[in-house]
Order: sequence, then C-alpha cells, then structure tokens
Amino acid sequence: MAVPLDSIDIATEPVTRLVPRQLDRVLGQLLVPGQVSLIHGPDRSPLTTIAHAVAVGAVKSGGRSAYLDSGTNYSSALARVLCNRSGSPEDLLKEIAVGPVMSLADLEGMVLQVSSMEGITVVVVDSLTGVLNLTGAPRSKGRQRKLFATLEVLRGVVNDNNIHLFITDHSARKWNNGTPSPIGGNVIAHGVDSLIRVDRLAVKEGLFRLEVERSPVNPADKGVVVRIGLNGIRSIK
Repeated sequence: MAVPLDSIDIATEPVTRLVPRQLDRVLGQLLVPGQVSLIHGPDRSPLTTIAHAVAVGAVKSGGRSAYLDSGTNYSSALARVLCNRSGSPEDLLKEIAVGPVMSLADLEGMVLQVSSMEGITVVVVDSLTGVLNLTGAPRSKGRQRKLFATLEVLRGVVNDNNIHLFITDHSARKWNNGTPSPIGGNVIAHGVDSLIRVDRLAVKEGLFRLEVERSPVNPADKGVVVRIGLNGIRSIK
C-alpha cells in the first residue's frame, strides 16, 4: 500500500547546538539525524576544534556523542573549554565516547559499535585523511574501492540508528583548476549529504571562513567567519 509522502516522519531537528550562534546558523543546522556531513580544509587545527565542538554540543543538548580519533586529535582540555560553563564539564565529558580508528576496517567496526550505544546522537570521525593514510597508498584504486564500500556501510548504520555522522577531512587542490577538494575525491563528493569548506583568512590571525558547498538542508546562513584558537570558537563581533 502506498504511503503519502507528507505522512512520513523525517527528522529535521539538529542533533546538536553550536556556539557561537553565528556558527550554529550555518553548521549546526546541517547536523540532522540520518545524514552524513563532511567538513574539509587545508589546516588540521580548525577542523579538529570544530569536531570537538560538534561532539560537545551533542552532550550539551542532552544526548551522547562518540569521537573516533585517527591519531592524537582528541583533547579533553579543549573539550572542557568548549563546555562553556554548561553544568559540570566532567559530567558532560563522560558522555563522549572516545575510540581509535586506524583503518577503514576499524572505522566500520567502531561506528557499528558506538552507534548501538544508548543515547548516541552524533558520531564524529577526526580525521578521514588519517584513516585513509593508514589504509593504503594515496589515489590507489584499491583504497578508493574500499572507501566506497565503507561509506555504503556507514550510510546503512546512520539510517538504521537515526544518528548524524560528522567527518573531518583535509583538502587538496585540483591540478586542473586549483579548486580545493576533500581527500577521497569523487567517492567522498557523492558519498556524503553535506559538504562544508573551511579556509583561513589572511587578513588576521585566527580567523576562518566556513562555507556550505552543498547540502539538502537549507541553513539560515550559507557562510560565516569565526575566530578559532586555543580558547575554542568565538564570534568576531
């Protein structure tokens, strides 16, 4: 029996709230259940800070999160800063499950494991580049095929558990036109729902621009400039 489209319950409420408010109006509104988003850029530091903000934001919003770390990216000190005086930082940090991922096979297993934990609303992967570097040679066909298969598995986990998967990735410039593209190429471009780019602004130290390149969600703003540093993420106002 056919089901009317308007009778299907599709979650549109974000799984997390981000600070500052200007960042939430761009990135926060993309983080809805049942979708995969990827943020990329040439600098690792702002990507990792944003990854922490997403994980912390989920627990501040009453859920739980998982931070899958491909190296030594996770920092409990940074997570405490991002708690931003909301309740007891230590209580909030207990709601973030942290685990290592050393390959695409590890990534599949860890996402399957943490997504089944009670209360998990968002899984953060920081970073996909690190996972790929530990999986196979850059640009090799074998690594790309494995990446495609892994994204298919992760898509199923996201849909089955109604969580959001947030991935950080480095950028490389295309040889033919110089435009930045996430590591993983077309496999990544077609394997995620939302694509966000982060660029450092040359005008002043610590300023970064986030721009939504593609998303099925229509955020309040398509881009924002914020200050990202040791004290977390701040508005430039």
